[in-house]
Amino acid sequence: MAISRSDARQLAKHSAEMGARVLRGTLTIEPDGLTIDGTRLAEFLAEYNGSEFILIAAPIGRSYIESEIKTCFTCGRDYRGDQCPHCAEARARLRG
Repeated sequence: MAISRSDARQLAKHSAEMGARVLRGTLTIEPDGLTIDGTRLAEFLAEYNGSEFILIAAPIGRSYIESEIKTCFTCGRDYRGDQCPHCAEARARLRG
């Protein structure tokens, strides 16, 4: 299942803030291995050899269910789409 670009960016931002390394780009399967925008995945992951590791793969795109109901992490309201309309309105109002 693909997640929205805004959700993926939020996930990447929070991960980077916690000290995780984030690699973003187009995944390509080549005869000599996997690459993400020219970065060889095996070489990227070799740094973590022997370590406990969590890998999160999130294909980015429109959710296949447009009517999917989400719950806002900020205000707790349910909404449909990429962002909570209540919080988006509040942000716009506060920013002038």
